[in-house]
Amino acid sequence: MFQPLSEQKEATIYQYRLVRKLYFSPALVRYHWAVGLLLAASLLVLSPISSLAGLTAGLLFIPLLHFTLIRLIGLRSHHEFKSRKWSWRFVFPLAGYLPELPVELAAFTRLQIHLLWTGLCCIMLFYPWLQPETLSSLLLVHFWLLAPHLTAVFFLLKERRDGVVKLPLEESYYLYYHR
Repeated sequence: MFQPLSEQKEATIYQYRLVRKLYFSPALVRYHWAVGLLLAASLLVLSPISSLAGLTAGLLFIPLLHFTLIRLIGLRSHHEFKSRKWSWRFVFPLAGYLPELPVELAAFTRLQIHLLWTGLCCIMLFYPWLQPETLSSLLLVHFWLLAPHLTAVFFLLKERRDGVVKLPLEESYYLYYHR
């Protein structure tokens, strides 16, 4: 008749237990903004024109790079991403192209690590043609946009891999559930 939740393959989110809530406090959000602005200001002091061009291009194209990489990774692993609805979010610090529905922790961790390294490699492909300040600006934007997600991955390393991560739409926190 009834199976324990650990034996159910198609459990809904209502059958999961909230294990952890990773909340980004306003102080942490201000710190993240301050570090990003301080690093951007230091780049602008060193070389105003190329750094401004790099920061502007980074704010426009790095989210598109992340979107493209997420779609490519999703095409490679259909079972993890095809059934999930993804959308753009503009609530900082969790801004970008993110899942609306809960996603498995293992898949989410793997996605963030892929975004970090593949994005870094894509940016470094332009090393021969870009000035060092422009390249530094692009790298700054890349790391700055991924920092909240990588922080959450770091804090969830000790949790069981078969749990799910949920990102509420208009809030700035992660919810980790387990059966």
